[in-house]
Order: sequence, then structure tokens, then C-alpha cells
Amino acid sequence: MLGLLLRASARDPLVAARLRPAIWMLLLAQLLAGAPRRGGPAPRGRAAASLRLPRRRLPPHSTLAGRRPRG
Repeated sequence: MLGLLLRASARDPLVAARLRPAIWMLLLAQLLAGAPRRGGPAPRGRAAASLRLPRRRLPPHSTLAGRRPRG
């Protein structure tokens, strides 16, 4: 898209004047999209539990009686 606008603006100075804001907007959008995200480490607070807790096993429901367990 940007190449098409640049090519069109190179041929005609009046078109170039009209397309200049759009070209700058596209260039700025490309630069912002490629910029690395700013931010530091996560804020200090309560540490997330890395220990996996076992899932609680529920007794089988009466509608599931006789079915093979999944997984």
C-alpha cells in the first residue's frame, strides 16, 4: 500500500501534496507496529504458585453410570 502511494506521489506534485499525510500516517504505523514493547519486569507482589494442585475427584453422577471414563 505504501509503495503504491509513493509511486503515485512521485509522478504528480499535486497528488503528492494530497497523499503526504496518508504516507506519513502509514510510515508511523509501520514504525510503531515494529517497535519493541516497553515495560520492565513484572511488579513485585505475591508470587504466583508454580506448584500444580491435584484436581479434586468428584463421585460419578448417576447419568454417567456405566460409561467409560474419558482420558
